[in-house]
Amino acid sequence: MPHLVQMHKQHADRGLVVLCVSLDPTNDKEKVDDAIAFLRKLNPPFTRLLLDEPDAVWSKKLDFNNMPCYYVFDRHGKWVRFGGDDGDIDFAEFDRVVLRMLSEK
Repeated sequence: MPHLVQMHKQHADRGLVVLCVSLDPTNDKEKVDDAIAFLRKLNPPFTRLLLDEPDAVWSKKLDFNNMPCYYVFDRHGKWVRFGGDDGDIDFAEFDRVVLRMLSEK
């Protein structure tokens, strides 16, 4: 997440919009409290959401089972997903895709 905070600070003026979506079960107070504490400590300058949907809904629609997972959407709504079954993110590739999309009109 610190990488996203830095990207947002560097590129928000070029149109980069970042949303953080927590998938912690809303009925698990301890997990939700941990997520809130983490976000308060990091204090990201972008919108943070808590998804209140069963796992079966979001995992099928978003086509992933492990976190973290990042989606990059271009100006036309096409997306590229980052993160695999092991949850590793190639941030060099992530940055290349984001910068390429920001340069497109």
